[in-house]
Order: sequence, then C-alpha cells, then structure tokens
Amino acid sequence: MTKVSIIIPFQNVENYISKCLSSLIYQSLKDIEIICINDASTDSSKEIVQNYAQNDKRIIILNTEKPSGQSYARNLGLEIASGEYIGFVDSDDWVELDMFEKMYNLAKSADTDITMCQAQLYDDKEQRFYTDDYYGLKPLEQFKDKVFHPNDTKDEILNINVVLWNKIYKREFLKNIQAKLQAGYIYEDLPFFFETYLKAQRVNILWEAPYYYRQNRSYSTMQNSDKKVYDRIPMVELTYKVLHGAEFFPEKKAQIVSWIIDDIFHRYTLLEDKYYEEYYKNMQEFFRNINNTLTEEDKAILAKSYCWDEFNNIIERSYFGFWNFLIEKYKTSNKRIKAAEHKCNLDILKIKEYLEQFKQESQEEKDKIVDWWKNYCEEHTEKEAKRRADEQFIFLESKKTEELKALYDEFQAKLTKQEYELKSWQAESVRQVKEKLTADYNWKLEEQKQHYMQALIDQKNYYENHYFLVKILLKFYKKSEQLKNKLKKLIKKN
Repeated sequence: MTKVSIIIPFQNVENYISKCLSSLIYQSLKDIEIICINDASTDSSKEIVQNYAQNDKRIIILNTEKPSGQSYARNLGLEIASGEYIGFVDSDDWVELDMFEKMYNLAKSADTDITMCQAQLYDDKEQRFYTDDYYGLKPLEQFKDKVFHPNDTKDEILNINVVLWNKIYKREFLKNIQAKLQAGYIYEDLPFFFETYLKAQRVNILWEAPYYYRQNRSYSTMQNSDKKVYDRIPMVELTYKVLHGAEFFPEKKAQIVSWIIDDIFHRYTLLEDKYYEEYYKNMQEFFRNINNTLTEEDKAILAKSYCWDEFNNIIERSYFGFWNFLIEKYKTSNKRIKAAEHKCNLDILKIKEYLEQFKQESQEEKDKIVDWWKNYCEEHTEKEAKRRADEQFIFLESKKTEELKALYDEFQAKLTKQEYELKSWQAESVRQVKEKLTADYNWKLEEQKQHYMQALIDQKNYYENHYFLVKILLKFYKKSEQLKNKLKKLIKKN
C-alpha cells in the first residue's frame, strides 16, 4: 500500500506549479502518489504537469470539464487516493523535501487519525518569509510531543488552524466517517476541519514548519472579490451545526457564538461596496436564527463580546438603518470615514431608484389623464368640450410645472447634505428628467389637440353635408308645388 497520497488541485498556476511539484517528486519518502486535479486551466499549467507526469509514474492527473472549484477537485482526489495517509498541498505552495517522511513516521508511530505541523508564510509581493501564532499552532503548545483527544483542546478549539494542507489524515478514518468537502464553495476547509477533528480519537503534532504557504499572489482564490464571498456564511453556519454536536458545546456555547458573530461581521467589513447588501441580508437571517436559540444567560455572557452591539443592530435594523448605526458608533473613529462614504453611495442608489419610480408613476398618471380626456370629448358638446379642453391644457401645464419643481426640490434637499458627491450628477439628471417630462407632455398635448381638431372637422362636414341635402329637397319641394298649381289651373279652365 502507498504510504501517503498527496492531493493537489490546480487552476491557472503556470508560474508556481513547477516549484510545488519539484518539492514533492524529490521527497525523501518515495512511496507516495501525487494526485493532480486540473480544474479546467486555460494557461499552460496542464502541460507543465503532464511533462512532470511523463517522467514520474507516481503523478496521476485528473481533469474537470469546466471550472468546478477547489473543493470539488479535492473530493475527486479523495475518491481515488490509495495511500495509508492522505495529505493536501495547494498548487502555489511548496514543502520541505522531508516533510511527508517526518509526518508519516510520526503519525504511524502513534497510530493517529490526524497529524498536524506548523507552517511558514511567504509574502509573494514583498518576497519575504514570516510566521505567526495561528500557522505556528501556538494555541496547542501545551500538547507538544503528546497524543491528545480533541476534547482535551476545548479551550483552544476556536483558535486551531483549520487549513487542510498542514495535516495528514488516516485514509481509513476519513472513509469511516465519510468525510467530504462542500463542493462549489470556498472556505470549505472550515466545516471539513471541525467535522474530522471532532471525530478523531488520536491527534498529534510535528513541531516543525516544513510547509511554505504563499500569500498575496495575483488571482489567488482567497483574494478574488466576487460573489464567492457569500460562501462564508453557509460554511460558518455548517461549522456551527458541527460544533453543536460536540460534547463540550453546552459549556462553550457562548464562546462559540461570539466567535461566529465576530467572524461573520469581520468579513462584512472587508467587502467591496457592491456585495454589502446581499451579504447583509444573509448575515441578518443567520444572526436571527442564532438569536432564537440564545437564553438570557447566554445573552448576558455575550454582552461582553466585541461585536455584540453590531449583532443586535443587525437583527433589528434594515440595511440602510444599520449603516446609520455604524456612522453614529464610529463618529470619533476613522471607521466613520468608510461608513460615511458607503452611506453616500447608498444615497445615490436610492435617488436613482426614486427617479425610476417617479418616471413610472408619472407615465401612469399621464396615461390616465389622456384616457379621461378622450372619453370626455366623446360625451360632451363642442362648446363644453372646448371649455374643458382649455382647462385641461392649463391643468397639464400646471401639473408638469409642479412635478418638475417637486423633483428639483427633492434634488436640492439631497445636494444640501452631499453637495460634493452629487453636484455634477444632479445637474445632468435634472436636465434629462426635465427634457423627458417636457417631451412627453408636449407629445400628449399635441395628440389631444389633433384629436379635438379632427372632431370639429368631422362635425363641420356632417352639418355641411346635411345642409346641402336639405337645400336640394326644398328645391324639389318648390318645383312640386309649382307643378301642382299649374295642374289645378288647367283643370279649372277646362
């Protein structure tokens, strides 16, 4: 049996994949398999891996038909892995040449389900190495050179590094608990770690840092600002459910909830503006569900947590209302600048929505007026219709003026508060709206005028034709009378 299977998903990493593979094919532990899953790369990554595979039969290549995500690719690797233990390496990272030999020997000697190690960080932009407590496993210092059970770490459980790549897992253990990553999501390592860790019976640590984690590189999964940012909430929600089943959950409930609140809200503060509203709705729903499970005792403990005020305001306030809360809370802090800038952007969006609504309502109102006018002209006399027409023309002109003035006043009120941000945009918007309203009203008035004039012409033609017919009949009538008189005289004479 192969000792270690190493799973590497990759996508468009042509500048990094060679260093990663080189650190694996020259491992001091030779009895390994290297499973590379190409997630529909569009650069030369696939060809680079194929070149390595031609010279090393331990490399297995799988391909996805379309981009499916890192978690899906990792699951493919888990399905075919044959090693006694399974490890993961990210395609832009690299490892020491004896990492997997040391990890395997330590895991094998202690018969562990999971063995961890420390990691070093490498800043790709600044090109420097550094370490920190999280990747150095400092919260687990007391368990150095020990085999321990996850329940032993209940006080440190929320501070343990959750990534996959600084651990190796006994394959039989993963198979027995049917462990899989949540396909289609990022942050998938979070629930996977807690699901596997809490079910493990024996865990230990290699107190060295043979793994090199590359940060701040271009096009990294963790740096892309797209809709995947919404994945954090369902992954934390799933993690919360996993933690809920732990033996120590009742004891650590308040601590776990506080951690979740801080994590979800912290991610919110890092978003781009365009993702705020949708993320807020999802966060609010999640927080409300959590709030329904809290006792008064839980709330008393949580009241001391860092984001407790934010938690309660998110539950109670609308999206716009929450930003007003942030501006007020951070009025003496630099955080207010970001909150105020975002609020300004929200106000611009709100004005645009108002204009669209006004445009629709205005059109509906004009359509009603036109329909009424047509019906009225059909039912009333020429004199009354003309009088009403004059009144209607005045009414339409007045209404147009009032609506334009109201719209202008609305913009002036907004500009008073945000003159710098909205001034140039307001002038153009008002001009366009004025032109559109004027054009719409003039067109309707002209249409009504033409309709009215056509009615007058039709009526005039009717009376002219009728008068002409009467004249002809009268003429015939006179001729008839003259003929009668002649006949009478002729009869009398004879």
